[in-house]
Amino acid sequence: MSKLKKLYVSIILFIILALSIWYLTLDFSRFFSRNYSYDIYPSAMLKRINAILAVFIAWAVDKDGLSLRDSRRMKAAFIFIILGEAAFAIGERAIGVGIFTVCQTLLIVRNSTGLKYKLKHASHIQKKRLIISGFILMLILAVFSFMFASLIKLCSAFIAAYLYGIVLSISLWAGLAANTLELLPKRNSVMVAVGMICFYCCDVLVGLDAVMEAGLPWLWANSLIWIFYIPALVLLALSCYRYNNI
Repeated sequence: MSKLKKLYVSIILFIILALSIWYLTLDFSRFFSRNYSYDIYPSAMLKRINAILAVFIAWAVDKDGLSLRDSRRMKAAFIFIILGEAAFAIGERAIGVGIFTVCQTLLIVRNSTGLKYKLKHASHIQKKRLIISGFILMLILAVFSFMFASLIKLCSAFIAAYLYGIVLSISLWAGLAANTLELLPKRNSVMVAVGMICFYCCDVLVGLDAVMEAGLPWLWANSLIWIFYIPALVLLALSCYRYNNI
């Protein structure tokens, strides 16, 4: 990675941090005034800017990526992230969920590259970790389907959200597998695993935000969404880069 590229990424990360502090201050100020509005201006705008900046990191990878194929997959995934954000911004939640499902599918393909071979040669401990993590994710899905069974039956949007939850869970498991089996270089694998954990937590909070009535529990869910979402995007974007020569 050239010095100019390092400077470019560092500047973007600094801007993301500064904007995050700004909008999180606005979000959490609602607790003092018991303001249950969805956003305080310009919080929503700052959040979208941060998402776009994360895309800039992913799209700037060029020759500094792990491979040409990996870079192309991640660039495609981040295109769908922006399209999904645009859909949510104009109130098209069902379309947004569908777009993010495509994004997670691309992340599954990228993060599980080489999984079959590595899993075949994995140690007993590695296989045990993956089985346990898979079981926990299936259990969480089962709990959510039980809690919101009536909503899933009555509303097509919730059916779409639940199907997205299945794909998201697979994507998280693939991210954890990438780290456990070191499908990517170590630093990249850690970024992918932590990034996908953040993505998962964010989307769980988005789901809770959608079904909760205005109140303190809703305010907590709404305020925490972007604490997880931007780190998820940044870590996944940074996982595109090759670090062995830095």
